[in-house]
Amino acid sequence: MKQLLLKDLRTQRLFGYLFPLLFIMPFYVSSLNGVNYIIIYVTYVSIWLSVYSNFGTTVSNRLGLKLISSFPVTRKNLIQAKYCAAFMWWGISLISYGTIAFLISTWTNNTLGWGTILSLVLSLCLSFIIISIFYPLYFVFGYQVAAGFTMGIPALGFFGITFSTVMYDEND
Repeated sequence: MKQLLLKDLRTQRLFGYLFPLLFIMPFYVSSLNGVNYIIIYVTYVSIWLSVYSNFGTTVSNRLGLKLISSFPVTRKNLIQAKYCAAFMWWGISLISYGTIAFLISTWTNNTLGWGTILSLVLSLCLSFIIISIFYPLYFVFGYQVAAGFTMGIPALGFFGITFSTVMYDEND
């Protein structure tokens, strides 16, 4: 299983690792209003990394298929490794959030909140729930359908929470 985790870590494209930098701006602007979106940010980035690590793993990706077939693993080991990798991606997204929050607080004297332990546990649970939807869809319908569905759920959640927060602030 360690080899499969290392394969996911090493074959992730550079854009997958740079995505949290592009995605932090909406959260930074929202944090100026006192709203804390760590649950959505860490969840969405971890889902992005999990989904994007599977990008290009179609039949045309012969190098990736040779790499997978060279490991002495069963289907059960492969699925377990994918869920362990989801935990790894969640940790990387939490570390990226922490690093970016520290840099923002250092440079601008504004802070991005850490939330509570409950918000971090909720983020981890939401990540696993959505990833558990992604992999069955991925194996049945393919990458495009699975990625569109699983990336759309948290995006709609983010926009819904942002919209309701803005509407609530306008009513007060």
